Amino acid sequence: MNAGVLAGISGRTRVFGLIGHPVKHSLSPAMHTTQFARLGLDAVYLGFDVHPDRADRVAGAIRTLDLAGVNLTAPFKERVIPHLDRLTIAAEEAGAVNVIVNVGGHLTGYNTDGEGLVQDLQRRLGWRPGGAICAVLGAGGAGRAVAASLGAADAQEVHLVNRTYGRAASACEHLARSMPHIPFRPMPLDPVVFNAAAPRFDLVVNCLGPGAEPLVRAFDIHALPSTAVWCDINYWMAEPPRMTTCAARGLRTLDGLGMLLHQGALSFELFTGHPVPVEALEAVAVGDQDSLP
Repeated sequence: MNAGVLAGISGRTRVFGLIGHPVKHSLSPAMHTTQFARLGLDAVYLGFDVHPDRADRVAGAIRTLDLAGVNLTAPFKERVIPHLDRLTIAAEEAGAVNVIVNVGGHLTGYNTDGEGLVQDLQRRLGWRPGGAICAVLGAGGAGRAVAASLGAADAQEVHLVNRTYGRAASACEHLARSMPHIPFRPMPLDPVVFNAAAPRFDLVVNCLGPGAEPLVRAFDIHALPSTAVWCDINYWMAEPPRMTTCAARGLRTLDGLGMLLHQGALSFELFTGHPVPVEALEAVAVGDQDSLP
């Protein structure tokens, strides 16, 4: 945070933030606070590392501290829902929220994760989900949001792959209720099962955390079509599993930074009413301050 931003902080400064565990790796505080300063807004964005056992207190803390808005990361995207006043359609479809806006103590939950990924696929690869057969690894909050947005963008099929098959099946049932025309299919996180289905996949999105790396590394990348896209949303990982192998094979790959930037731009507009160019957030994320508008 630069000296100019610090000098402008007062008792009237609106406080936004990121709630998750962990949050120290996040680029969001720098991205948002820099844009507040650029637009002359009296606001600041902070990281709040909250223990998962306190998930039921998050909404109350937002109201009590009068936080103007927050982003959420794992494991709070699902657990906070019962304590909110309203969900948007996108959040209801995903069964998860990554944005909460506080208006006079009334908390509304949004989800910009999936739309962020879809926008980044279009921006960086010129790729659209319409008619595609997609596999989403992970049935947590981010995975369900991605699956929902792929379905909303007219994917032909969406396979939700998860270690706990029952959780994937439950998520698919939930998604199918709002999009009955899209086949959402659960799949166990099993290399044999994945490898058998891989020749049909046009897109694979890894939404699993580090604990699943050994299983993902066991997937046979050579079973995927040569035209497939492999995306990993874990932008903070130095070596996301299978990304290097996919690139070496000639598949198109996408890291999670673009999804972070696009969902961040959508979040910023929800927080402030001001649209922000993705390029401005990108300049902060990669440290290229000279290119800021």
